[in-house]
Amino acid sequence: MVVALSLSCGSKTPRQGPPAGAAGMGGAIGGAPGGTGGQTTPPGSGGDTSTGGTGGAGGTSSVDDAGAGGTTDAAVDAIADAPTAVGPGCKGALVCYDFESCATPTGWTVPNGEGNQGAGKTLVDNVMPHAGACSLHMKDFSGDQPQHAYLANLPANFGPTLWGSAWVYTTSAPSMHGALVKTRYSIANSKDVDWYEVGYELQHYNGQWHNPLPPSGLPEWILRSGTPIGVNQWQCVEWLFDAGNGGMAQAADPRVWVDGQEVTFGAGIQYDGNNTHTQRPTTPAGNNFVSIEVGLTMYHPIDETTNVYLDDLAFGRERIGCTP
Repeated sequence: MVVALSLSCGSKTPRQGPPAGAAGMGGAIGGAPGGTGGQTTPPGSGGDTSTGGTGGAGGTSSVDDAGAGGTTDAAVDAIADAPTAVGPGCKGALVCYDFESCATPTGWTVPNGEGNQGAGKTLVDNVMPHAGACSLHMKDFSGDQPQHAYLANLPANFGPTLWGSAWVYTTSAPSMHGALVKTRYSIANSKDVDWYEVGYELQHYNGQWHNPLPPSGLPEWILRSGTPIGVNQWQCVEWLFDAGNGGMAQAADPRVWVDGQEVTFGAGIQYDGNNTHTQRPTTPAGNNFVSIEVGLTMYHPIDETTNVYLDDLAFGRERIGCTP
């Protein structure tokens, strides 16, 4: 199936939300990060060559119990063409959603297992756009493990490196783990689908890597940052997921930027479904990103009724940034 979508990422007029103070840019949790086992800095990243590793963990323990659900083999074997980015605001993105149709994008589907449970819902509406008329709205999430998201395929032969960006606005900072954006990648000569994610934990931004989907998505590699979630304000969130890692045998750790500043991760935590460990799990290198999942997927109860808005969501092979 070929999905055609006309976009206008560069034509939106900014609209600001309620006034709020500037986001805090907290320091590292548990000291300086260690190396990632050979992670490189791609052109244009503007960062250093290490993003987490062997420092002290710090923070409150919040063990993740992410189930699998999600993508089936068909999502890997039959990749549909995703929307092609157009408009100057997309800055070289291969895929860009500005949500200006004010409707769920063509080709988005509810993923198995994690796309429709608990209180709340995910929809496109005009309540709080960053710019233009509409944005993606994770509406009225509350209670135990609310999970409402959408799955979409990336263009065929996307490659092993994925940059992404979005404007994000949240009305409260969840203390437990929730994923905002997941990206799945295939592994050569295997039906395994590993995935990265960027999301929330301990009222801060975090990045994670997960083992194959299906069956369980475990073990997972949890990287907690010292950058707090800005509440009641728009923030530019960017991420780099490098499954190729310069030809090394293992995929690199995720990297995340908030308002142009790269977050600092503390020590990684491996969770295998029963216990936590400080040893980094094996993260097999991949050859191609195949799909994305967008929404709010909470793996624990959420503290209070929360609304999250996401606008100008873009994916590409090089750094994109956020449209003003």
